[in-house]
Amino acid sequence: MLKKALFALVLSAMFLGAGSLAFAGGDGKCSFDSDCGGTVKCKSGKCSTAAGSSCNFDSDCGGGGAKCTSGKRSNAPDGTCHFDSECAGAGRCGAGGKCKK
Repeated sequence: MLKKALFALVLSAMFLGAGSLAFAGGDGKCSFDSDCGGTVKCKSGKCSTAAGSSCNFDSDCGGGGAKCTSGKRSNAPDGTCHFDSECAGAGRCGAGGKCKK
């Protein structure tokens, strides 16, 4: 019985955690790195993938090829790219240095 209760508690926590990740990704607000999902960092209350966010290192951007350029993730809405590889699944680096699908 104790194992079932513990399993139910762990399962509930996983579902609640997944819901908070989806919320953080929706508006970009966060309190902890774990709110942003994967290896994306939380900086000044915003996930580095969100518009208006910032980064200090490429590792803040969650990997996958995204780079930290001039304090912004290369494939964030207000970020810039130089090469297709910096768009990390968000398409190609188009005119004006923006990732486009």
